[in-house]
Amino acid sequence: MSFSTRYDLLPVFSVLAPAMLSANFKSEITWFFTGCLAALVIGTIVGWPASTLVLFMAAYVVWVLYRLESIVSWLRSGAKAGHAPFSHWLCDEMVELIHREKKYSRKQKNRYRKSLAQFNSLAANLPDAIIVMDSDFVIRWCNPASGAMLNIHPERDLGQRIDNLIRNPEFGEFLSSDNDASEVELPGPVASDRVLAIRKVLKDNRMTVLIAADITQRVKVREMRKAFVADVSHELRTPLTVIRGYLEMLQEDDTIEPPVMDAVNELTAQSDRMRGIVDDLLVLSKLEANLLGEREGEIVNVAAMIRSMIGPLKKEASRHRFELNLDDSLAVLGSEREIYSACNNLLTNAIKYTGDGTIVSVSWQLDDNTGSALYEVSDNGPGIEARHLSRLSERFYRVDAGRSRQQGGTGLGLAIVKHAIQRHGGYLDIKSHPGSGSQFTAAFPANRVQLMSKVANQ
Repeated sequence: MSFSTRYDLLPVFSVLAPAMLSANFKSEITWFFTGCLAALVIGTIVGWPASTLVLFMAAYVVWVLYRLESIVSWLRSGAKAGHAPFSHWLCDEMVELIHREKKYSRKQKNRYRKSLAQFNSLAANLPDAIIVMDSDFVIRWCNPASGAMLNIHPERDLGQRIDNLIRNPEFGEFLSSDNDASEVELPGPVASDRVLAIRKVLKDNRMTVLIAADITQRVKVREMRKAFVADVSHELRTPLTVIRGYLEMLQEDDTIEPPVMDAVNELTAQSDRMRGIVDDLLVLSKLEANLLGEREGEIVNVAAMIRSMIGPLKKEASRHRFELNLDDSLAVLGSEREIYSACNNLLTNAIKYTGDGTIVSVSWQLDDNTGSALYEVSDNGPGIEARHLSRLSERFYRVDAGRSRQQGGTGLGLAIVKHAIQRHGGYLDIKSHPGSGSQFTAAFPANRVQLMSKVANQ
């Protein structure tokens, strides 16, 4: 290829390639090919065109490497704007982009630093203690309120396991549980007369957030309410007994005219209803008092208990169908009276609030996954709307107040069931859909489950 041919190809490349690339790249390419052309001209004049071209290209590579080394040294020293290396074209654009990115990063850091300062200021003023831990319960961050409430210092105790600082068996069980919706109430480590409610929030099984709030006042109000309800209920029983006695005397008097007797009968029914409410309130007060001890109670043969309930209920609700699935080998350690009350309430509700022909399914089985014992009462009745489910176990809450009163309900049955199960360490679960029936499940924890075969051998 002659010199003139090489010279003719240069404009073609310089027109096609730069059209797709940056201005600095155009300048770099133009300068490079101009240098190559000059080297070829000089090499042709002196008689060594190839050697001159190779020498120029080697010098160009060394010059580019030197420029790159200057940029690397500048970055290594902190990339300060006033110490940016002198460069041309592509290297100059590289320095400019680095400087722009560094400036943007500085703004982002300042923004994050400001947000972090605002968060720390907000967390410092929160009345609740907040503690962030890793999967091993090692403290990674906590706010100042943690020191006042839990005696955990924001600087001194970082890197410590929280269960080494708060030594409480109940707190240890709470930490190891996978349920992040539960709450535990503990006496305060700093002041024993204070009561703290501690809640746990799990995050991707890697981080855990503990939130502790002072609920001393709430606990005092709750205890006052319990005491008030118990005292009032006790006080009401005596006058109700007297009223009931006089009403019974009037009912036995044959001289009373029928219209008056109707009024006496209505008064008797209402006094009986009032007596039922008082009795249920007293039961609730006792159930809320405290949890049963782990080994407290007696062995309760729940399957036999359920069968003893079903017999009378079949006579009262002859148009209902009952399906039983009971494990006779399964028993529970607990209070027989409270378990009977809970089981009977769920059964009577299934009959009371469903129509004739309803199928009531009763199950008493072991949950193979958790080891807990499940007592389930389900029906194919009208069902309950979702908006009512979370409040069904509240005191005096009724889905249909008028219908419940007509049927003699006090609105305390499910509250008694919930507290009876909770007193045994279990829980009440309610599922229902309008038109598809309802399912009530009382779960007793695995540590209370007993096998009748082992009981018989003892």
